[in-house]
Amino acid sequence: MACRRLVRAVRAAVLALCLLTGCAARFSYTKPGLTPARLDQDLEACRREAHRPYWFAFTRSARVDQDVLNHCMERRGYTARRDE
Repeated sequence: MACRRLVRAVRAAVLALCLLTGCAARFSYTKPGLTPARLDQDLEACRREAHRPYWFAFTRSARVDQDVLNHCMERRGYTARRDE
């Protein structure tokens, strides 16, 4: 009986984790005259600025403050758009 409760608790935790990672918003950035190389450079620079190493996360990308990243990209002339 205790084993079944443990299995249910583990399943619930895994499901919650999957739902949380699936809810992460993704953004696209556009700018007139944009090249893929320039976008990569600007994104990397803004990710470094928005990185929060003290946040608990399973991946490096989850430690990025999305609002800070978007503001950084907008300062560089990009338009941030949430992907559907």
